Amino acid sequence: MTLLYFCQEEEFRKIGMAYINHLVENGDYDAAARKCQKVLGKNMELWENEVYRFKTIGQLKAISQYLPRGDLRLRPVIYEMILHEFLKTDYEGFAMLIREWPGELYNNMTIVQAVNDHLKKDPSNETLLKTLAELYTYDQRYDKALEIYLKLRHKDVYQLIHKHNLFSSIEDKIVLLMDFDKEMDRVVEELKDKPQLLHVYLHKLFKRDHHKGQRYHERQISLYAEYDRPNLLPFLRDSTHCPLEKALEICQQRNFVEETVFLLSRMGNCRRALQMIMEELGDVDKAIEFAKEQDDAELWEDLISYSIDKPPFITGLLNNIGTHVDPILLIHRIKEGMRIPNLRDSLVKILQDYNLQILLREGCKKILVADSLSLLQKMHRTQMRGIRVDEENICESCHATILPSDTAQAFGVVVFHCRHMFHKECLPSPGTIPGAQFCNICSAKRRGPGSGILEMKK
Repeated sequence: MTLLYFCQEEEFRKIGMAYINHLVENGDYDAAARKCQKVLGKNMELWENEVYRFKTIGQLKAISQYLPRGDLRLRPVIYEMILHEFLKTDYEGFAMLIREWPGELYNNMTIVQAVNDHLKKDPSNETLLKTLAELYTYDQRYDKALEIYLKLRHKDVYQLIHKHNLFSSIEDKIVLLMDFDKEMDRVVEELKDKPQLLHVYLHKLFKRDHHKGQRYHERQISLYAEYDRPNLLPFLRDSTHCPLEKALEICQQRNFVEETVFLLSRMGNCRRALQMIMEELGDVDKAIEFAKEQDDAELWEDLISYSIDKPPFITGLLNNIGTHVDPILLIHRIKEGMRIPNLRDSLVKILQDYNLQILLREGCKKILVADSLSLLQKMHRTQMRGIRVDEENICESCHATILPSDTAQAFGVVVFHCRHMFHKECLPSPGTIPGAQFCNICSAKRRGPGSGILEMKK
């Protein structure tokens, strides 16, 4: 009975192969490929032979959709050969096979390499990029897939992040995430359960644009304080939307002295800020620098009062305040008998600073005198130049030609450096109007409208 069944099966296969050959000879490749499923059955050897035949006649695409892909499979090289064929001529068909075929059918890395080779020629091809992302996902190289999805702004990127828990993989791709989704609210909502990652996102957003994420600045204070204190002070300096009271509360709770000092000074409480520097930091150099920045005489007085019984602070003041405060005021307040470290060196430095100031003042004075003399000489040369007067010029008072028709007769003309010209008799007499030696028109402009006309009438 078994032998009979085998003979019948062989006979059926021969008839079936003959029919497949007939279809191929007549060019009906799709029908021939479809018949292979029923005729070839589970005979993998016949399947592979038939695939190579279809390759020879250039019809691998026709047989691709009918290949075994369940429990019985051909060798991976067969599937790879077909994928390579699609990759050469049909990107869309290649992408469809990748989606339909289980990844176990072929060597994933071989296909990834092939896709990357094609992307070198066409780096922005979306079909290839999406397919490559799918290949990376199957190979569990989620970071690579995520980078592609972000670049393409793929709508399922958040689903991929959550499904495979990729939050740790996107830290170095935050910039891409910002470009991908212009609606920050969605990104913040997605990252709310990952505060450290949310901080990275908001920090990079702030570095890119100080104003874009302004509604999150209050939240960022806590995030910086918790995860990134070194950048908290720069954030407080650069943000114009940060609520200062809230920031001060957080910094005081955590005893962040430098940040608290900055906030106090920004809120106008400079004396309290200076007190914190001196008492909690004990840093005379920072206190002096702070006083220099504020340029407030009361702060200098507070600093001197606090330092007067602390020899190290006095030394620091003597070395630094010479150009801001008269050091004599400090020296007179030092108690007799107090030992001041390096006092001699400090006094020498004060004298040197004073000498330097004197030299600078003398140098500035010489420059000022030289410049004044140079400008005076220039003005004198300008005023000594002649001014051309001809028959086209008119008297600014009577509006008659400035030169008489008969130049043989005696006449008087007054020409000012402003180039206004008058007949001598048209100018008011010096005894009548004080300052008549000046141009009436220009003098009137300085005194107000209408005054020049009044002078002329007089």
